[in-house]
Amino acid sequence: MTRVPLQKKSALTVILSFISFLVIIAASSELVARTPWVEKISPYRSVGNYDYQFEIKWFRLQDYVKQNGGVDVIILGSSMVNTGIDPDVMAEAFFEQTGVKLRIFNFGVEGLTVAPNSVIAGILVERYQPALLIYVTEMREFVAGSGLDYETRFLADPWLRYERGDFNLSGWAVDHSAALQHYLPYQNWMRADFLETQPNYLQRMRVTTASGYELDSKIGQNIDATPDPNNPDDAENFAAYQNFQIDSSRLNNLQSILDLRQTGETTLLVVEMPVHPTFYAFVGGEAVHQQFQQTLTAFVEANGGSFLPAETCNNIPPEGRSNRWHLNYLGAPIFSKCLGQQLSILADQQNTDFVHVNMGSSK
Repeated sequence: MTRVPLQKKSALTVILSFISFLVIIAASSELVARTPWVEKISPYRSVGNYDYQFEIKWFRLQDYVKQNGGVDVIILGSSMVNTGIDPDVMAEAFFEQTGVKLRIFNFGVEGLTVAPNSVIAGILVERYQPALLIYVTEMREFVAGSGLDYETRFLADPWLRYERGDFNLSGWAVDHSAALQHYLPYQNWMRADFLETQPNYLQRMRVTTASGYELDSKIGQNIDATPDPNNPDDAENFAAYQNFQIDSSRLNNLQSILDLRQTGETTLLVVEMPVHPTFYAFVGGEAVHQQFQQTLTAFVEANGGSFLPAETCNNIPPEGRSNRWHLNYLGAPIFSKCLGQQLSILADQQNTDFVHVNMGSSK
């Protein structure tokens, strides 16, 4: 019989004991992290993505689906959607017209253009299979390079790559571990700015409603004034948008969103956000805007979607805007009510109620 030297046997025992200890700690942490009281003392969760607002929406949608048994309508877009559409007001307006109470969630995330949103759309439709996906857009995100740095960082995230089918151990671990999701918000606790940034994250999470709407309390100043290329405050926007052209790659991103209707029972609606009319001075005037609308209408309809132009719901008073692009707490309910009414018209045209019959998440 071969004997293991005592010294080697002891070293092996130490290694195995240490591994066993780590497994026990990991398992215990996971069990604790999945208890209800952890949610109360540590409500903020993270998947390690640098965009904490995306994470707020990601987990808030999961909670919404659990609480409501599913989701019928998901609204995608940028910060203009985040602060500009209240799903509860929209659902109430739809109910008044149809008698049907829709489950609507606002997944607007600031800084995200049609490029990263096309990726998010695919993930959300696969996971939740909503009856209707609404993509809310505007002219700026179709400019080549708009939001490119943000897009690059966002899409490089290991967890997001895992969600897209690119397996990696880091993404898999975060996706499956509640303990990691509760730990990651505090991973930078040693940074000097942690005590300043963390309260801001938690505050934004608290003010975001269960249906994903974040109220904007600011009221814009001098919005009605025509932009001046000689004004330093306007010069940057003139430089970025004065030679406006639709970038073909952004149309490809939009097409990938429209193509999602072929993967299941999801209907696609593209809505143009009603920005203030003075914005169009940056892109070359109203004629340029009308050409954009014509191009987008033809493209969306050719790919099986429906398009709602900005003027359909453009009864926003000046005090209902926080700037030329964003609606505030006064403007959002007006736009949301109009959008709910327009959705009832679309439902009648398509002989549907946009209620998703397959409850819950598919994952």
